[in-house]
Amino acid sequence: MQMFFDWLSTLQWERLFPELLGKALGFLSGFAASWFLLFRKRLNALQRMQAGDSDDFIFQMHQLSPVDEASPATGSTDKQVLLFRNVAPKTTLNDLYDNIAVRDEINKLADQTTLSNPILQTDGTLGFEMLNDALGHIAGLLATTPFERQTWLFAMTCEDRQFVRKKCVRCFLIRPADLQRFADWNWCRDHLLVEKPWHWFRVVALHRIACVWLEEQKLAAEEAKSSRDKDMPLVDRQVRHDRVRMLSVGLHDGERPIDVPYQIDWSQHLPSLEKMGLPLAPAAPTIDPPSDPT
Repeated sequence: MQMFFDWLSTLQWERLFPELLGKALGFLSGFAASWFLLFRKRLNALQRMQAGDSDDFIFQMHQLSPVDEASPATGSTDKQVLLFRNVAPKTTLNDLYDNIAVRDEINKLADQTTLSNPILQTDGTLGFEMLNDALGHIAGLLATTPFERQTWLFAMTCEDRQFVRKKCVRCFLIRPADLQRFADWNWCRDHLLVEKPWHWFRVVALHRIACVWLEEQKLAAEEAKSSRDKDMPLVDRQVRHDRVRMLSVGLHDGERPIDVPYQIDWSQHLPSLEKMGLPLAPAAPTIDPPSDPT
């Protein structure tokens, strides 16, 4: 014991104490900073979830289901119910695109969408590749389904945050014949029912997508007549490319409504849509949808 006290007496306390105090303070400050950064990160993540911000990619199938004659919502059979279902596991922006520049561009395009223009405005080669990657992803996931293959249309959308709480990229799948009907706003207003009252915004989004699709079909037909350029997409700069694309996949088409079909009271929504400058055409020219691939 005496040796221990002798050893303590030989220590240079005027140097040892400041060093120990400095190291202790450094450790405590580092621990506090790490805890603060971790807490702030978790707090930001919680705030993003509560605000509806998300990096999710959701793939949803849309189809029309005839209303049964015995349905309490309507006594006629000329009405259809809009159904939409997730058809693939939810993925994230980071999982789908490994290029950080592409992720930033996707977020930028998603922030620019509105209910009047819900499709991501992809342009040029970069936009074409972003659209192609998402299209290839869902085509690969659905490649081995046991259902009969049909032609479906694909569009990358992000719905307006004024109407949809959760901000994420939603990739729509819908058959050409069904999307054709959405181009006629009179039909949407008078003959279309939904599963939930708040699904009215999806009807508007599909109507706007249908208008874009018909315009793309018209431009493609004009280009086919006026141009002989047969460049492959790999060497084409894709200054203009279709944002509503076709693919052949097999999806279950026997979905039924999960609730009593709801008739939308459009008188509650049209005034607010008109204030936003959202044009809702009374009708659109008819174009025969592409036939299913054999």
